[in-house]
Order: sequence, then C-alpha cells, then structure tokens
Amino acid sequence: MYLREMATIALSPLRIAFDHLGLRKPYETSIRFAHEFGLDHLSNYMLYNFHDSPPDLYERMMLNIELNEELGIRIWSFPMRYQPTDRPDRTFVGEKWSRYELRSLQLILQATGGVVSGEPDFFRHAFGSSVEEFRDLLLRPHHYIFNRDWFEIGPGRAEFEAFMKEFRSFSEPQRFELRELLSSVSPRHFHTLPNETTDHQLRSVLGYYEPPPRDIEREMWDSPIKRSVGVGLGPEEIVEDAGLLEAV
Repeated sequence: MYLREMATIALSPLRIAFDHLGLRKPYETSIRFAHEFGLDHLSNYMLYNFHDSPPDLYERMMLNIELNEELGIRIWSFPMRYQPTDRPDRTFVGEKWSRYELRSLQLILQATGGVVSGEPDFFRHAFGSSVEEFRDLLLRPHHYIFNRDWFEIGPGRAEFEAFMKEFRSFSEPQRFELRELLSSVSPRHFHTLPNETTDHQLRSVLGYYEPPPRDIEREMWDSPIKRSVGVGLGPEEIVEDAGLLEAV
C-alpha cells in the first residue's frame, strides 16, 4: 500500500484535501489508514465557496476535530476560498454562500493566520460548538467578530447581549433577508439598509451593523482584553495564501 511506503520517508506534515462533504467516507478512511502507518501529522486543505455551503464547511472542520480526539493525531485545516480561473477579479460568491458570510469567515481566519486549529477548545471558541452557532457567527456584525473579546467578555458585552437577544428571535426568512441586505452594499452604506426593509425587527437589529466611530474602533484594537489565538505551527506548515486579504 502506498501509505506504508510514504511512511518510510521524512514526510511531515502529510498534505491532503477535503473539498466537500460528499468525500467524507473516502477521506475518513484515508485518515485512518495514514494513522495506521504512523502518519499522524496532517495538513488539510479545504475548498469552500464552490458547491458547498457554510454547514458543509463546518462539518468538515468538525470531523477533523473528532478524528484528532479519537485517534490522538494532529490535523490542521486550511480553508481555501474558491475563485474561478476565467474571471478577471476575485469576487466570486458561490450559490450557497453570501458576500457577507465570506467576509465574516475571512475575519475569523485572520485571527488564526488562516489555520483551523486541531485543538477542540480553540476550534469551538473560534467557529462555534455546532453548525447553528457557526451560522450565527457568520451573520454577526463584523466589528463583533474582529473584536470578539471586547464584546463577549469586555466593555461591549451589554451591547453584544442585546444584539444576540434580538438576533436569536429571527425566523429563517428574516435571517435570509438580513443576509441579503448585508451583502447588497459595502459597510459604509449599512446605515441606509433600514430603509430597504419593511420588517420592524430587521430595522431594529440593522443598527448594530454600522461600523463604530474611529476612536471607539481604535480603543477596541488597543484593548488588552484579548485571548491567545496562537496555533503552534512552524513557517513551513502555514499555507502561503489562504485568501485572507482578497476583496469580497
């Protein structure tokens, strides 16, 4: 078997891909075979924004966490955003994603250098403990994502909790309309969005999405309230381009 032969060379990490959830069975089988022959350090590229959806990506990332815990191995995931090669720009949005959700994921990944840590606690803090939490996270105001500790455990906590109380009461049609509205304009025009809906609940929650004033934003950036996000990878293990700085 080729994995037995590969295990005889200095190969660390073993680089693999997991591009959609339909590949789960052969992917998981391959991971278990690799572990059987001592290949326990793996770097996993994950395509997203193609035919997948946010829940599809989350379940692939979570599978790696579960395999790490079960087998005692070390799989690092690197989500890579799909871009068609025949387009002159890099602003493609897959049919099951939205412009706003793509930017939200980029903000989450910026905090980790494009890496999805194999540590369960780190993963659940960064990406949520369930598909539902991940979906909610992708629809949060972007300054709540970029300054998570400021809003979750710091001075912005009261505002964050007020937002979440309103947001969690939304129906699926309301969530869909919110996603479409937020994807329709750039952040500097978010203040115009309440005029684009007749839903009073949406009008209320849209006010939370307006970017904060520069002085408040600077205070957030300079705040010492930050939890460690180090992922413990060497430079040879980090992907060169996770699409973190591309416009969406």
